[in-house]
Amino acid sequence: MGSAARQPPSSLKVAIFDDVVFARGEQFHIPGLDVAVFPHADDAAAVCRRGCYELVFMDFAMGPRRKNGSRAISDLRGAGFGGKIIGISSDPAANAAMRAAGADDALGSKSHLRSYLVHLAKTVTGTP
Repeated sequence: MGSAARQPPSSLKVAIFDDVVFARGEQFHIPGLDVAVFPHADDAAAVCRRGCYELVFMDFAMGPRRKNGSRAISDLRGAGFGGKIIGISSDPAANAAMRAAGADDALGSKSHLRSYLVHLAKTVTGTP
């Protein structure tokens, strides 16, 4: 009597565009999530298309001569990205600008990013 092998839950593909998180070398090894961190969002639309990301976290300011979060979000939406986008900035005006550009939500502090990801992973994997 054969039974189908139980497949582990698929991982949610997450992209984080943030120069500070990248510079710190932060890595997120969280079961249920496949997280990649990028130093800027100049080519976010191409990156998300190639990587098939479902969720994007977007910083607003990523350094001189780099595309800001609002512009990157607008480009993502213009390219047809239908996944969830969350702005991450401690500046309320920057978060408002990213929402206006097409972000679904915003985190008021980067310090909340890891806890948000852990909570998200629990919903993906169904763990309490």
